[in-house]
Amino acid sequence: MAINYIGLILVVIGALFFAMAIIQPENFIVYKLLKARSTPCVGEGNEAKYMMAYSTIIVVFGFLVLFRVIGKQEGAD
Repeated sequence: MAINYIGLILVVIGALFFAMAIIQPENFIVYKLLKARSTPCVGEGNEAKYMMAYSTIIVVFGFLVLFRVIGKQEGAD
């Protein structure tokens, strides 16, 4: 069984987002952008919880793609 690199990349990105939500590095530009983008949606002070929620969804989706539960190629059994 070959490794599905897209699923692996999704898991890594989701894990990095989750780590950013826990650490909350205020001087990291990507965190500032994600925080500013999520503030109107969830309100002031809830950005880290929101980041944890969507990063968990990304990790779960990445594992599903990695283990080929979803995203199977056509004609491959």
